[in-house]
This record gives sequence, C-alpha cells and structure tokens, in this order.
Amino acid sequence: MFRHWIKHTAHAPKGLLRYLILEMLSKKPMSGSEIMDEIEAETHGAWRPSPGSIYPLLTWLQEKGFVNVLPKDENGVKRYELTDKGRKLIEEKGEIREKLLEKMTSFPLLIPPPPFAGRFPLSRLDELHDPIRRLFFAFREFITISREKVSKEDLAEVGRVFEEAAEKIEAINKRIRR
Repeated sequence: MFRHWIKHTAHAPKGLLRYLILEMLSKKPMSGSEIMDEIEAETHGAWRPSPGSIYPLLTWLQEKGFVNVLPKDENGVKRYELTDKGRKLIEEKGEIREKLLEKMTSFPLLIPPPPFAGRFPLSRLDELHDPIRRLFFAFREFITISREKVSKEDLAEVGRVFEEAAEKIEAINKRIRR
C-alpha cells in the first residue's frame, strides 16, 4: 500500500526523465522497457516511469535527432541509441546535470523507501517518520552545501555516521531475529 501510494502521489522534477534517458543511452543502446526496468531498479521500486511517458519522449528525442532507432533484434526488440548530436547535448549541457541534481535532492523517490514499508503496519511507522525526515533533510542540506565547499574529512565523517547507523540497525535486526 505504501509503495503504491508513493508511486502515485509524486512527480519527477521536470526534465529528469529526459536527462536519465540520454544518460542511459550514452552508455548502451536500450529499449523503452529496459529503460523503465533500469529506472525502477535504480530507485528500488519506488519509481517506474509509465510507457505513456517513456515512448512519447523517445519519439520526441528521435525527431529532434538526439537518438536513433536501431533495427529490431532477433527477438523483435526495438532499441534506441544516442546520436552524436545527443552526446554533444550531454557534453554541452553539463549545467543541466547540476540543476537536476539540485532538484533531485528534494525528490524523495530517489531515496529507496524502507524495504519493510509494504508489509509493516503504517501506524507503527509513525514513530520513525520524524527521525527519517530529519535524517533526509539533514543529508539533503549536506549535499547542497557540499557542492560549494566540503573537505575530505567532512565526507569521511558523514560516511562514518551512515556506517555507524547501519551497523546499529543491523545489530537490532539480529537481536530481533533471535
């Protein structure tokens, strides 16, 4: 239920899907369904773009000359590849990445939802809501600040905080399983 609610109440920042498609196609040719699968995997199931958003966007990118359609393979799968014009767009528009990263820090679907959210009674999640929210917003602020100025020591310290939190939660998990 929680996962279903998240998928249907949030929207990606404008331009994010176009950018993600271009980035993915810069690595290898992909079909529309492979793009949807990869985005879903990257967001741990929190976001799967619909065919109604992927395929019109791929058509638009093709019409603008940013992608080409490859001949269907032996299984009848149609894949898209990035053109030189598409690669040039990614290279020239490095600031697009920065702007999208800035928007993405406020897009919570890119942070995996708790794996237990679908099976855990929502009323029991209330106790975790505020601490998770505080952690998310503190980390979001760190990401924003760290783009301007951050030392290796600061990065290492934040890494240690996350490692320590993970270790403590893992210890609690072990204790509960006994």
